[in-house]
Amino acid sequence: MESLQKPLQVQNLAIADLPPELIINILSRLSVKSLCRFRCVSKLWLALINHPRFVKMHLDQTQREKLFMYAADYFYSKKSFYSVNFESISYDVNKVDAVKMDIAAFISDLDIAAFELDLLVKWYTWFLIGSSNGLLCFGLGKYFWLYNPSTRERKQVPDFQFPENMEVGFGFGFSYVDSIDDYKFVILHRPGNIVDIYSLRKNSWTSIQHDFCIRYGLFREMGFPLNGAIHWDSHYVDNDFKPDTYDRVIIAFDLVEENFKTLHLPIKESGQCFGIFKGYLSWLDKKIDTYELWVMKEYGVIASWTRILTVNSSCALRPLCYLKNSNTMMLNRYCSYYQELVFYNPKSRKFKKIEVNGSREFYVDRHIEYVESLVSLNYENHFRTEDKLLEYWF
Repeated sequence: MESLQKPLQVQNLAIADLPPELIINILSRLSVKSLCRFRCVSKLWLALINHPRFVKMHLDQTQREKLFMYAADYFYSKKSFYSVNFESISYDVNKVDAVKMDIAAFISDLDIAAFELDLLVKWYTWFLIGSSNGLLCFGLGKYFWLYNPSTRERKQVPDFQFPENMEVGFGFGFSYVDSIDDYKFVILHRPGNIVDIYSLRKNSWTSIQHDFCIRYGLFREMGFPLNGAIHWDSHYVDNDFKPDTYDRVIIAFDLVEENFKTLHLPIKESGQCFGIFKGYLSWLDKKIDTYELWVMKEYGVIASWTRILTVNSSCALRPLCYLKNSNTMMLNRYCSYYQELVFYNPKSRKFKKIEVNGSREFYVDRHIEYVESLVSLNYENHFRTEDKLLEYWF
């Protein structure tokens, strides 16, 4: 009879009877959506879930990954943000569901003139800059925003004044810097010698001058973050400019030291595209109908460039990502007058077309990998968190 009563005793066990370290361990493995609801359980739980130490623990343990794409459901349509859940796709599926972000809902309650709101919605004048620890950075009209899609918290970056001379171009980048525990948003003027840097921790801009010469501009405005730096693919020449000696290189802006350096590519040919792939700097080179994907295995070491994949294709290719726990690659493929998403299996060397939201054509202009997180945009408050309630947890 005693053995039958024991399970009943376990069922009647209250959550308050569990040791704090066990509660923390359980909660740190839950989704952001659940944790946002659980903030209402008590002041104790609210203090825990908002605490920077718990936020970091949750980020390290969950890693629920998504692919954010700035894309259109056919080549000539207006582009929007879409997200795809990594865990829901594999080589065996033929269809992918992409969730479209509702721009009208995002800006509906902003303090923006009605005519300007209409233009923003109608013409989709926004662009994706980057993602770091669950925070998205993007431009919307003449405004810049930081946004956590999981918590729906948003923050407008203080005004940045574009110069009147519209011939000036820009390079953009956004990243978390672990060594200084800060998020930085960078705007590189080109041509010119100015870099504007926004610090989320300080909630302010600084502007620095440099003597780094960028004469030919960048091949892509949006920089790629890695190892505490933002990287762009560019033609670079020193101040003793010689027309026949310029090189195509990777330009890296260090977010801690706030200076530039260059990294050489694996081959001198102009190549196809540069990016980040599987946590490495990557370079896609094209030779007639053959594509070679290279990665820099050891950051900053030119000799560590390694060719990891060769693909034969008469269509233009752009790698997006590897599927989770798989060697299958997702790519953007452009053939003649249409674009599509495809899977590529390196073992069979075969492509497989994918339907996205019922469409065979899906044009991806830019993509980033994104993880769910509790990271708050009221970041400066994280450094002043003092509450007696926290003594219960830590």
